[in-house]
Amino acid sequence: MLAQNFKAANDLHITEEQKAALCKTLVLLETNKLTHVAPSSEGDDEATFSGHFNMCNWAARHGCGTIGCIGGTAEMVGQVSFGYIYGIQHHALKDLFLPSDVPLPQWGNITTAQAASALRSYLTTGDARWDLAVASC
Repeated sequence: MLAQNFKAANDLHITEEQKAALCKTLVLLETNKLTHVAPSSEGDDEATFSGHFNMCNWAARHGCGTIGCIGGTAEMVGQVSFGYIYGIQHHALKDLFLPSDVPLPQWGNITTAQAASALRSYLTTGDARWDLAVASC
């Protein structure tokens, strides 16, 4: 695992608890503790972390567990809330959760390695750089 030279939570415009949750999510992504699965069409449910990942689902039922994207997974493992996603005011955080550099139909194809790259970039620079993350893997 790479050295942690992350920006301060204040510089990322998030709380310390939210940053800790994103760091936990990064560890899960980088240690292959999350499994990329097909997106679910089932509605949102009470989230129970089960290690399923897809950028198309914030927190959606999947068998006996929940599929989560970066934000949904961070909420589950960190027991925090990032608030209503479309109401997030800071552009960089919103872009981490809703990758504007990736066409919406391709969000379901974003791998855990690509998500880890974008999340590490966000935590380090304040910019997810999805363009580089999806091109590098």
